[in-house]
Amino acid sequence: MTPNLPHSNCDATGTDTNRRRFLKNSLIVTAGCFVTSLPLSGLAQNTSSSGDVLRAFIRVTQTITEHKQINAELAAHFYNAFVKKMPEFAQQMHPLVQLINDGMSATAFAEQAHRAGLQTLLQQIVTAWYTGTVGDDYHGILVSYQQAWMYRTVSDGLVVPTYCGNGPLWWTAPVPDANNMAVIDAL
Repeated sequence: MTPNLPHSNCDATGTDTNRRRFLKNSLIVTAGCFVTSLPLSGLAQNTSSSGDVLRAFIRVTQTITEHKQINAELAAHFYNAFVKKMPEFAQQMHPLVQLINDGMSATAFAEQAHRAGLQTLLQQIVTAWYTGTVGDDYHGILVSYQQAWMYRTVSDGLVVPTYCGNGPLWWTAPVPDANNMAVIDAL
């Protein structure tokens, strides 16, 4: 009969399982750290290069529209929609950015783009910001409806057109109390 030791570190073969478990877990953690560090460095490089192109897109937008306050998140959505619609869009941005000089007016920028043969691309960018869609056919990509710039000029007096009588997303508000006299009087 073998004695039953409650705190024994040896298994039936007499080997120390804690040391093996420690070495195995250390190897797994080391390998995991090595493997996960590789994609992160590649992702960081992709982010910086795509960030440069996004900054270029925002700069082109600011110059051609003369709007200095551009929503960066919305710009990223427009840029991604352009790339999805036209895969060569990122390469087409470089010549446009090269045309920009500090303090340049939108008219001068449009004239230089026209001389460089980039007028159509510039017009597509302006159209996208004002209509909220990328593309002018039935395959267009809707990026923004409520934040489309065409509604800015009348935003102080009119709501964004919608089939919902109480405005966009009105159904997300809580249902008014039917017994409230103010609600009944408002009808």
